[in-house]
Amino acid sequence: MVGQKKEDPRAIRSKRMIKKAVVDILIENPDISKLTVQKITNRAELNRATFYLHFLDIDDLLKQLVYDIFGDLSIEMSPVLQIDDIHNHEQLITFLDYFYKHRKILSVLFEHPGFKKKLHMILNESIVIEKERRDNHTSVTLSIDILAASILGIIMWWIKDGVDFSSEYIANQIIELYR
Repeated sequence: MVGQKKEDPRAIRSKRMIKKAVVDILIENPDISKLTVQKITNRAELNRATFYLHFLDIDDLLKQLVYDIFGDLSIEMSPVLQIDDIHNHEQLITFLDYFYKHRKILSVLFEHPGFKKKLHMILNESIVIEKERRDNHTSVTLSIDILAASILGIIMWWIKDGVDFSSEYIANQIIELYR
């Protein structure tokens, strides 16, 4: 039986430090064109060789960072659409807590049209899956695109300008879209 080789914990730690450094830099200055390997490695307190051991270049690093975020979001996405009962309402709040926790980097990424487009597409797909799960016995009368855009708009506004509102309040606003 051939097993998959386990990744070295030092490599995992180095990648995490580099990704955190890039997030910190982008939060301070969202201009991606100002990113350099030197700035990233200085912030991560690692050398350039370590950077190139794990990433081809800055674009590769950013791509992996975005894949990580979308991977996390895909896992967290389904509660947005499953709001039939109080348990799912709590899952929606947990999902929104994820956005709140990562609001600084997400607000930077929302400035890039490709990120918004991909997130909108994930929401669309999730809504379609949820509509099929409910066997079309849903009270949702909005089109899928409008519903996805509305949810995305609420979340984007919240993490940029409405952070004073709780996850529970935002969850209730999203639920209102379903009525």
